[in-house]
Amino acid sequence: MVFRIPGRGVELADFNGQTLFLLKPWKGEIFSFESSSSGEKPSLPQETSKADYAKSFKKYKEAFLSGGLQKAILSSVIREDKPQNFDPIGFFFRLCETYPSAFTYLLYHPKRGTWCGATPEVLLEGKREQFATVALAGTQSVVPSQNYEWGEKEKEEQELVSQHVRAILENVGVKELKESEPYTIQAADVVHLKTDFRFKHNGKVESLLNQLHPTPAVAGLPVSRAIELIDSIEKHDRSLYTGYFGILTENETHVFVNLRCMQIGNQELALYVGGGITERSEMEAEWEETRLKAKTLLNLLKS
Repeated sequence: MVFRIPGRGVELADFNGQTLFLLKPWKGEIFSFESSSSGEKPSLPQETSKADYAKSFKKYKEAFLSGGLQKAILSSVIREDKPQNFDPIGFFFRLCETYPSAFTYLLYHPKRGTWCGATPEVLLEGKREQFATVALAGTQSVVPSQNYEWGEKEKEEQELVSQHVRAILENVGVKELKESEPYTIQAADVVHLKTDFRFKHNGKVESLLNQLHPTPAVAGLPVSRAIELIDSIEKHDRSLYTGYFGILTENETHVFVNLRCMQIGNQELALYVGGGITERSEMEAEWEETRLKAKTLLNLLKS
């Protein structure tokens, strides 16, 4: 496996006791790359048609009528033919050059297959006792003027995520918690609303990670209710999509949510994309948002 941490160049994960490479799928226990192969090649999920997406979207909207659900993430899969002479390692280095501020990776696991991606979302990072995490929501296309107006739906979604992160950090007793105002950041061909959280924490990092994951940006709110909805409606296995991975050492933490990613098959590629559904959501707008997010990888594949 090969990966790139923003600002630190290309590195290899090691298993010498000082560095632990964490890999946690969307659901399930953390596992290592030392797992033995099952002998079965991981298969790609079926593509999500617009008709299937619309049916799932309708069921999501119906779930809001019963009350209690504030937000739920609906993901979909885009299948693409592998470009002629596709080179995964070469593509990885092109990702590094194109998206220098993202966590960019290429990895293989015997039970999960080969994956590549460039994710903008930090789950947890820091040095010694000083840590940071983020709340990220809302999506728009990049525009030349860089003057972005956010609607009530996006502002509401961002505040829901911020409230969730804030509550977790307060409940685990972090110290010196500082929170930024929401601001616009660019991630590849799209922009998001982002809030930064900085704090001091001297407890176990793994325990904090388990509190923060899954975030509302990949599950919804309330988290448990959203996961139940996702499990009952989404037809594909998310596998590593919306899981987390990164580096833990005695002094440093760099862990990211796995977004903007694809699974590499023998003849095709499967891209995973998703978006937050709320009571204010409209199907066509949400569908187009997923197509927009897919451009992070699609534009580079087709260039």
